[in-house]
Amino acid sequence: MSQADLMILTTTFADRDKAREVACLMVDAGLAVCAQVDDKIESFYQWKGEVCQDDEVRVTFKILGDRFDLFCGELKLNHPYDVPQLIAWPASFTERAYLDWARGKSRINETSEDAAKEKDINS
Repeated sequence: MSQADLMILTTTFADRDKAREVACLMVDAGLAVCAQVDDKIESFYQWKGEVCQDDEVRVTFKILGDRFDLFCGELKLNHPYDVPQLIAWPASFTERAYLDWARGKSRINETSEDAAKEKDINS
């Protein structure tokens, strides 16, 4: 488990639809507080003894440290690659207001009353 307040993780997908699906799933489940789906990137790598080139879509997730292990397990279950890239690092600085927002957006910490208040404020 990560001791950092906020972790940042990047992974790649073969297509934008799957990237968006998994990004939405992880945020909706409360495992990530944010997911950013990038435009197409070009990747070069070795697989089964050959150099490969593919267009991929990178997704960057922000995850609260206390959810990081659970997030990684769920991401692996929902990722289409046999060996997905999961590269993560702790945020060495997180603006206090952003971290407070991130903590408030977690489903585990959110009560239905809090959600109703937020809905009223945003309406």
